[in-house]
This record gives sequence, C-alpha cells and structure tokens, in this order.
Amino acid sequence: MTDSARIYAEAKRYLGTRETPGPQSTALIRQWITEAADWLSKDDSETAWCGCFRGAIGIATGTGVPKGHYRAAAWASWGKAVPVHTPSQWQQGDTIIMSRPGGNHVAVLDRVVGKTAFLLGGNQSDSVNVTRFAIDRITAVRR
Repeated sequence: MTDSARIYAEAKRYLGTRETPGPQSTALIRQWITEAADWLSKDDSETAWCGCFRGAIGIATGTGVPKGHYRAAAWASWGKAVPVHTPSQWQQGDTIIMSRPGGNHVAVLDRVVGKTAFLLGGNQSDSVNVTRFAIDRITAVRR
C-alpha cells in the first residue's frame, strides 16, 4: 500500500467525527489539538483544527508531520511537491493545501471531478467529511 493510500484509509476512519457545540469539545478532536500544540485552545469550536487532524493522520501512519503542523500552510513543505496545475497527476490521499478567507486549509484528496476537488478533511463544516472545493483555490499538493 502506498503512503497516500495509507493516509487516505486512516483519514476515512474518522468520517463523521463532529465538534461538540459550545465550550465542550469532542474528546477525539481535543486529543488531536493537544498532540499538535498543547497551548492551543482545546475548544474545538474556537480552534482551526484541520492541521491538527492531518497531523494525527501523519503520526498514526508514520508518514510524518511538518514543524508546526497545526498550521495548514505548514503542510506545503511536507513530502514531495506534486504539480498543482496538473490535477490528472494527483492521487487519492495526496495532501492538499488551499487558501480560504482568513488563512489556509489542509485536507486529503478524495477525488477530482472536472474543476472540483473533493477533499476528506477535518474542520470542514465542524466535522470530518468529504467536501467539494474549486481546484483554483488549491495552492499546493504534496505526496
């Protein structure tokens, strides 16, 4: 099994994990946040935890994490670069970094359909799910 396939399989295990509304946090998400940086707020509704989720996957699969992996943009230095403007070369399980209002987002590629990337990630509508994003928002692809 390739590293990308292992990353995807591990991430898929957590589909449906949701934030707990209010100041209570989902125990598993709180664990991901704590593993990333113990000084981050443990309130999953206040902490951007997409990088924490991707870091937990990297730790669990032994594929590693970049320094400061709680920051989505840090993932642009992890692994090997894959051409960002050539979606036909992307593989399920590749790490995708993209821009969003107020910062960045990191997730794992599920599939590409036309000009849309379907990404399996954490902190997408307050849960781990597969969400569609326009390919033109993607700033880096790593494997």
